[in-house]
Amino acid sequence: MDLIEIEKRYEKMSDNELVKIATTNAHGLRPEVFQIIENEIKKRNLNPDILKGAIAQNKDYSIEEIENFAKILRVLPCPICGNATEKLNGTILHTVKSFIFFTQSKKEPIIACSNCLDKKNNHAMLTTAALGWWGLPWGFIKTPIYIYKNYKAKHENSINKPNNTLLSFTLSNIGEIESFINNKEKLKEIIKAKEY
Repeated sequence: MDLIEIEKRYEKMSDNELVKIATTNAHGLRPEVFQIIENEIKKRNLNPDILKGAIAQNKDYSIEEIENFAKILRVLPCPICGNATEKLNGTILHTVKSFIFFTQSKKEPIIACSNCLDKKNNHAMLTTAALGWWGLPWGFIKTPIYIYKNYKAKHENSINKPNNTLLSFTLSNIGEIESFINNKEKLKEIIKAKEY
């Protein structure tokens, strides 16, 4: 697609579509497209930090830089209970539900305080223990594995630094975080929207 077509395409986008693409779906854009995005942002009087989100998705980060972004998320209130005193972390919920010849398994990362993360992991273990076994053959195979994975994930919920799940979440959402780094309400939306 040539630059004129790309420019016309961006012109036709709504403000919300432009922000969404710039903050979440700009990985791999050609360098000259950033100028088109910047022009659209200026023309519409949108927050100029939105361009930072597009650029952020195309940068390589050190582990220290990712940890610094994660620390910004850790001090937000818990999106589940609202607790603002405990630092946030992430976990993966592993669930299996089976119905004779059909087995559904899910892996869902969430960000919250350690108490809420523990409760969510416990709920995933109970759901899997009650509903996971009933499918042939995958229910029998996946159920004990997923129960163990939830149990293991609980051990990282209350560590004193950003855990691997939070670091992965941070890197996956780096465009939005960079764009709204000074907007606490928007950051709260980002972690809440990602409560899978």
